[in-house]
Amino acid sequence: MDDTPEPDENFNDREMTITLTHRGDAPFLEEKRRAILQFRDNARELPFSLDIPQVVIGRSKEADLCVNDHYMSGKHARVLVIHNFYYLEDLNSRNGTTVNGKKVTFMRLAHQDVIQIGQTAFRFLQMDAIDGNYIKRLNLQAVQSLALAVEAKDPYTKGHSERVAEISEHLASVMGLPSTHLERIRIAGVLHDIGKIGVPESVLLKTGKLDPFELELIRKHPVDGQNILRPLNFLGDILPAVYHHHERFDGGGYPTGLAGEAIPLWARIVQVADTYDAMTSDRPYRKALSKEEAAREIVRCSGTQCDPAVAKAMGEILAPGKPG
Repeated sequence: MDDTPEPDENFNDREMTITLTHRGDAPFLEEKRRAILQFRDNARELPFSLDIPQVVIGRSKEADLCVNDHYMSGKHARVLVIHNFYYLEDLNSRNGTTVNGKKVTFMRLAHQDVIQIGQTAFRFLQMDAIDGNYIKRLNLQAVQSLALAVEAKDPYTKGHSERVAEISEHLASVMGLPSTHLERIRIAGVLHDIGKIGVPESVLLKTGKLDPFELELIRKHPVDGQNILRPLNFLGDILPAVYHHHERFDGGGYPTGLAGEAIPLWARIVQVADTYDAMTSDRPYRKALSKEEAAREIVRCSGTQCDPAVAKAMGEILAPGKPG
C-alpha cells in the first residue's frame, strides 16, 4: 500500500523552499549562515549567537540563554538548528511563546521574526557571514531531537519516527541481522523523514488530494533528508536507508526506481516499518486500519511494494497472539 496521497489535477505554481543549490550537475547544501537572537537586558542590546544545534532559553541557570525574567519558565523554549533551518519550539511553558504576536508551539523562524518569551522580546536575525565550524558541533542527539520536533508539528504523525524505529529494529532482529546493525537501523528509522523539514504544514496536513507541486514536495523528502545528513560522517552508513525508504520492490517507487535486492536492505526494512505504521495511524486523508487489516495489506503487497523476506518477518511479528 503506497501511503502517499494522490495528486489532484490543478498545478499550484508556488515557490519551493529548498536549501539546495547546484555546482554543475551536482546539488550541494548551501553553507551554514550565522544567526543571532538580539534582545535587551538591563537596557543593553545584546546579541546571542545560535552556533550550537540546540539553544534552550529560560530563566534557569541550566538554560543555554539564561535571562532574568520571572515571567519565563525555567526552560521556556528552544531553538533547533540544522543547516539554514531554525525552528522555535515552546517547551510547555506556563505563559506560552509568541512569534510576531501569534502564539506558537513549533514553527520555522524567518529573518527579522520577533519572539516574545515572558516579558523579553528577541529578534531573530540571519546573517550573511558563514559559520564554518557548524558541522563539527552537530551530533546525533541534536539531529534526532530535530527530527522528532519537526514531526511533532503534525498531530497525525507525532511519534511516527520512534514507532518506525522500533518496528525496524524488531524486523531486523527477526530477520537475524547482526546485533551491531540493530541500533543503526533504529537510528535510520528515527531519521527517515527528516527531509520533511522543508515541507510546509499546509501540505502535511492537507485533507484532500495533493496537487502536482505538493506531491513533488512530498516525494523530494528522501533526497532532502540525504542532503541534510550527508555532511555528517557519523551517519554515513544510514544514508541509503533514508534515501531509498520509498523505493518499491517492483521498481515503481522513488526517488530512483531501484528494484529488488538493488534496494539497500536497511531501506527495505524501514520501508515495511514505515508502511505498517502509516496504515495503522490516522492521517488527514483517511482513518487508520486495524492491525489485522494492515497485516493482510502487507501480505498483499509482498513482492510488489514490499520485499517478500521483510514482509514475511512482519507477518511473524503480527501473527495472532503476538503483541502488536
